[in-house]
Amino acid sequence: MTAKPQTHADSQRVLAALMGLHHAYPLERRMQKEACDATRETYLAVLLRWVHTGTAPSVDGFDHESLDELAALDAAHIVNGKISCPPFSVAATDMAVHTPHGTLHAFSAIDALAMPRLLNAAATIETRCALSGESISFTVTEKGELRLEDINRAVVAFQKVSNHIARYTLDLAPGIRFVLPQHAAALRQTLSLAESAAVAHAFYAFQRKLLKGDAL
Repeated sequence: MTAKPQTHADSQRVLAALMGLHHAYPLERRMQKEACDATRETYLAVLLRWVHTGTAPSVDGFDHESLDELAALDAAHIVNGKISCPPFSVAATDMAVHTPHGTLHAFSAIDALAMPRLLNAAATIETRCALSGESISFTVTEKGELRLEDINRAVVAFQKVSNHIARYTLDLAPGIRFVLPQHAAALRQTLSLAESAAVAHAFYAFQRKLLKGDAL
């Protein structure tokens, strides 16, 4: 994969990145195959709270055994009594997603690109280049689309941060970052914003199905 920004998504590059992400963090498979019905119901309730309120849900009112199972499946994490649930982070990160209803934070660049479509709200993503520290800002529509004038604002770098992925938020997400195109030439694996958005929408498509009331 090259660092050259593109205006259109290359389907082969998107598929390769998506397969790699599913292999490293098989969230959808875990929720389909390993979670029990009660845990899936709790997972949906947590997602609905994030989407409807734009804030981190408290553990109060949720089944604690289901929350424990979600944590074991690396699908949710409890932070000071609040529930992080990728792509949504309880803690502030260097990737802010500003919507008309407030600001949320993402664990990775893929998470940030997924959020507007999940929330059905246009958003401005603000972050910094992972290599230079320079500011990056661009807009994503409520359908998850990039504006033509923003399509080359950044690329997304995929860098290995751990040999063993035990937790997405610690071992994988920190390596999936936005980078300014002019600083990305030395990186081994990058995707354009258009390609990265396509990966993000495909990876979290199962969450959108759940939110619509469809079964996994």
